[in-house]
Amino acid sequence: MDVESSQVSRFYAGKNIFLTGGTGFLGKCFIEKVLRSCPDVGTIYMLCRGKRGKSPEERMTSLFSEMLFDNVRAANPDVFQKVVPVIGDVMEKNLGISEEDEKLITENVNIMIHSAATIRFDEHIKLSLQLNVGGTVKMVELARRVKNLISFVHVSTAYANCNIADIEEVYYEMGEEYSPLKLLELCDWMDEDVIASMTETLLRDRPNTYCLTKAVTEEYLFKHAKDIPLGIFRPSIIGASWQEPAPGWIDNFNGPSGLFIAVGKGVLRILEGDVNKVADIIPIDYCVNMLICVGWYTSIITKQVETPLIYHCTSGSKKPYTWLQLGTLMLEFFQSKEPYNEVFRRPDVNFATNKLELEYWKMISHWVPAYIADGLAKITGNKAIMLRAYDKVHRASKTFTFFTKREWTWTDGNCNMLMGKMSDIDKSIYSFNVHDIIWEDYYPNYFRGTKKYILKEDMSDSKLQEARARQARWRYINNIAVLVFISSLLYFLYPFITTLLTG
Repeated sequence: MDVESSQVSRFYAGKNIFLTGGTGFLGKCFIEKVLRSCPDVGTIYMLCRGKRGKSPEERMTSLFSEMLFDNVRAANPDVFQKVVPVIGDVMEKNLGISEEDEKLITENVNIMIHSAATIRFDEHIKLSLQLNVGGTVKMVELARRVKNLISFVHVSTAYANCNIADIEEVYYEMGEEYSPLKLLELCDWMDEDVIASMTETLLRDRPNTYCLTKAVTEEYLFKHAKDIPLGIFRPSIIGASWQEPAPGWIDNFNGPSGLFIAVGKGVLRILEGDVNKVADIIPIDYCVNMLICVGWYTSIITKQVETPLIYHCTSGSKKPYTWLQLGTLMLEFFQSKEPYNEVFRRPDVNFATNKLELEYWKMISHWVPAYIADGLAKITGNKAIMLRAYDKVHRASKTFTFFTKREWTWTDGNCNMLMGKMSDIDKSIYSFNVHDIIWEDYYPNYFRGTKKYILKEDMSDSKLQEARARQARWRYINNIAVLVFISSLLYFLYPFITTLLTG
């Protein structure tokens, strides 16, 4: 990695960064890549709060012990001293930071990356507004007090305007009824239940509070924050890594990861969707690389444009891969190549095109096996878990329906322009050219990553052979069951068919 010849790496040399969302998936990957590719970076001030009994310092110590940072730790174990926790919370006034820390930030920071957000699709509208919109308002207010700020990047989502099929790298005005500051005022005094009752009215043709509040946040930024050096970054569905820190690296159940695991375990066998629609998933390392470059280029382009630039980080428009292709690859992998060590049933997945078909197959493929499994568990004195598991699976899969039934096209002019401004060395170090991805390699690595990094399964050859033998038995049982079902059906229908033919 020739970082000395990289203009992006040189840009970050000596620069101090203030980052929110640093313990999240995107945020911690951003820290890892900056520490590894920008060795002369100044200080990364990371907003962090205590959580689940752990202090901010303990959370950071735990964070840097993760596999994600193995390469950085091996190269320079002292580099983590560059990351300084700033105790605070985006939900609190002035981000909950002390006067001393505020002075530290306003006097020293050059770049601000705002990644903190609630990504839950079913989040309560009030909390989603306060965290996603309110947190951004507080970050902008702080940014105005930062004396040497040259770049402020807000992490949005490509689905902020998912009510539109063809989405451009532009700001879409939402209208006076979506005034961000007025909505935040409502959150301050209005009863939570009353606000909740307004959810459907506010959502209109958006599927969830996450997409809505990301759009409202952009509304705020374009109406009230054009005075700061602003860039807006819109990634689509973020998945496992393509190459860095290792092919298929992933550490959470969010997004497609949970779906892949549920299918691979033989739990999820039916989804509502259109198999011919494109699955727009972007690898986390491509996402991080582009985010770092947006931070660099925003400092350059801000003085040349009147309106902040928006950058799409998507894959479907450049290199489409459908749910049918993905599903076929998934079943091939989990049924025979590298099955999970423990499964509920033999993996299989299909897409229903309407509600009636969906409910029928949920009954046949989900509820009936769940009742049988829980019944046997109670008889044998074990814990019955499958009915509760399917409640969770159905709730989770329902949040995906909007995205598996539709597809979007995103323009990528600014993305291409950004790539065109980069040197060949930077394109190598900070690659985000989707054309380089080979999906037939990417997804098997992703599936393998769920086994290794999320479920932490034994990856030895002996365990793999056991899992394959178990899948062969499941295939045999499945074939016998189908044969018995068809034979029984023909047996009962035979008299009626005979009567019809002879009558």
